[in-house]
Amino acid sequence: MEFNNVASKIALITGASKGLGRALAILCAKKGYDLFLVSLPNSNLPYLAEQIRLHYKVKATAIEMDLTDEEEVYHLAHTVNQTGPLHVLINNAGAGGTVPYDKSPLDYLENLIKLNVRTAAVLTRLVMPALKKARTSYVLNVSSMAAFSPIGYKTVYPASKAFLLSLTMGLREEFKSTNIHFSTAHPGPMLTTSSSCKRIIKQGAKARFCLLNTSEIAKISLESMFRGKAVIIPGFGNKVWFWFMKLFPKKFVKSAMTQSVKNELKENRIQESAKSSTTTA
Repeated sequence: MEFNNVASKIALITGASKGLGRALAILCAKKGYDLFLVSLPNSNLPYLAEQIRLHYKVKATAIEMDLTDEEEVYHLAHTVNQTGPLHVLINNAGAGGTVPYDKSPLDYLENLIKLNVRTAAVLTRLVMPALKKARTSYVLNVSSMAAFSPIGYKTVYPASKAFLLSLTMGLREEFKSTNIHFSTAHPGPMLTTSSSCKRIIKQGAKARFCLLNTSEIAKISLESMFRGKAVIIPGFGNKVWFWFMKLFPKKFVKSAMTQSVKNELKENRIQESAKSSTTTA
């Protein structure tokens, strides 16, 4: 797909095949943006790009790649920079998980750090030439409510999301007199798959109180980004939880959040044990 119309606006969205990334892609298409959509191979991304082209009459290119592969990231950035101005960059791709730190597989930790930390920082740096070419451009780094507090049994995940927040605020300050505007979005629990819904239910009333669907989060995030908002917290429940974390002692907040995750792990172990007993009976 060639993006040779100089009048068109272009958005690059990573992690675009499902969930929040998919919702963000559709909203950008509705606003008339031509799209570079990036996701892992075999994620049905070409079908999404085709549907977007048909329904919204914009150009959409599906790029299936592994963002933890440094060479592929460089190649992606080269393609984008050769195209012309880039008006929106959304670093949405990320990985998470819940596992005791001393039992975390090393490849799991390395992949999480590469995707959540290195890819966002490096890709943003590499496409700076294209962002600078646009009269006005926006970068949205999708962080998480987890960025605001350490959480036991997740450990590296909230640390990586806190990195994104710090990175974005630093870039926002550095580029405040330029055409590039930086924002972070901090979604809480999201309704995506059936498994994620079950996981959220296990986390208790707090998680359900903060629950939003991906379309709502995408709408709030994009509208706030275009208004130049620095830190975007979608939903009333998440805003309440944010102020709870601000006002209450950090030790209490860390303990409460870790206990919620610990309860989830405990229930998962009980269920796995029950399944094992049923299988061997």
